[in-house]
Amino acid sequence: MNDLLEFNYETKKSLKEYENLFRNLLVSAKKILHINKNLSLSVNYINEIKSKEINKQYREKEYVGDVISFPINDEFGIYEQLDFKEVGDIFITFSEAQNKAKKYNHTIIEEMAWLFVHGLLHILGFDHETNEQEAKEMFKLTDDILESENIKYIMSF
Repeated sequence: MNDLLEFNYETKKSLKEYENLFRNLLVSAKKILHINKNLSLSVNYINEIKSKEINKQYREKEYVGDVISFPINDEFGIYEQLDFKEVGDIFITFSEAQNKAKKYNHTIIEEMAWLFVHGLLHILGFDHETNEQEAKEMFKLTDDILESENIKYIMSF
């Protein structure tokens, strides 16, 4: 069994050109994080309206998110008994990715790669909002994963 990346489109535009990039980034992330199990996750491309709805309903935020992620809570340890682990769902708003790429002078490929890795790390349990040390660790891992695929992403915030 291999990793399972499922792609769902709620957008008019097909974004299949990012599927191989995300698969490669997943392989690199697993190597860097020393994950030996096959992972299963979905990447969902959504529009601005859906992004705002999800953000409001589940995160109590009032804006269009570029990436929103929801980890699977395996409270019963089911996936520890299997050869794969279902880790969660990543929602990417492509139009917001385009806006951020332009705003921060990134290519759309760099932006999409960063969003995928950021969402992936969140569903794997990393967080940058709790404390500064965890934020440093998460952003360092993001850099390492992107660099393993020769993607340079300069934080411009």
